[in-house]
Amino acid sequence: MDRKQAKAKVHEMLAAGTSKSEVFRALSGQGVKDRTLAFLIASHLDARRYADNRVHVRIVIAIACLQLILGLLIGAYLGLTQSAVAGLIVGGVVAVVAGLFLWGFATHNAGVYNAFLILTIVQWTRQLRDFAGDPGGTAVALGISIAIFAYVWFVRGRLFPDFAFISPRKAGGQYVFTE
Repeated sequence: MDRKQAKAKVHEMLAAGTSKSEVFRALSGQGVKDRTLAFLIASHLDARRYADNRVHVRIVIAIACLQLILGLLIGAYLGLTQSAVAGLIVGGVVAVVAGLFLWGFATHNAGVYNAFLILTIVQWTRQLRDFAGDPGGTAVALGISIAIFAYVWFVRGRLFPDFAFISPRKAGGQYVFTE
């Protein structure tokens, strides 16, 4: 069984009401690595969880929209003050990245939540490097970034409770799932 077949089988079994642990036991050892299978199970969104957290998901989407708008404004500013090429490049990159995040948040893709969290952590080093030049502005930007990180982590935890940091939760060397 390949990853695509495993994903379809996981979705089918979970939709039928089979527990996540039972799905893992049933599909383990059938050609897909256990880590991949655990990720597929952990990233499956339960309709009830989405209904309970719909407002949080919309807030995350609104945050991503604001980041898109801010990035495009920065691109336009660079285009006016530096060069049109720099503005287009920055604006284009921001539009693509923010657009992918918007798509992922709107389609409830656990991998996109994980990517957002990782990219946010990676950018903190760049923000801290600028601290000596502008401590006030950097502190505010870092505080906002940490708050957004914490909120996205919170929402991801509510939607996909079977993730530890960016991988499925393990206890005693075994994958564990909430039921």
